Amino acid sequence: MPRRPVKEARQQYSVMLKPSTVKELDRMSEKYGLTRSQFMGNLIETALDEAKVMEGIGLFKMVVLGDKVLKKFKEAVAKGKVSFDEEGELEIKK
Repeated sequence: MPRRPVKEARQQYSVMLKPSTVKELDRMSEKYGLTRSQFMGNLIETALDEAKVMEGIGLFKMVVLGDKVLKKFKEAVAKGKVSFDEEGELEIKK
């Protein structure tokens, strides 16, 4: 027989959100008969479970690496080291 999960006491935290985000949270929480707090807690717990899976398969490392590559590329474009020709082909200058 599986063990029942241990209930943890809940704690209150503050987050800064855009008013449009709160409006959408309120709309959806009302639609599903939940308080804003319940709905946000469910969203966060679900997203955390998914993040753990992505972390386990190395997806976060890929995203961070991709972000670093994009940042370097933007810097190279800004410095004129990288450009595009008239056909849209990438030109790299040394």
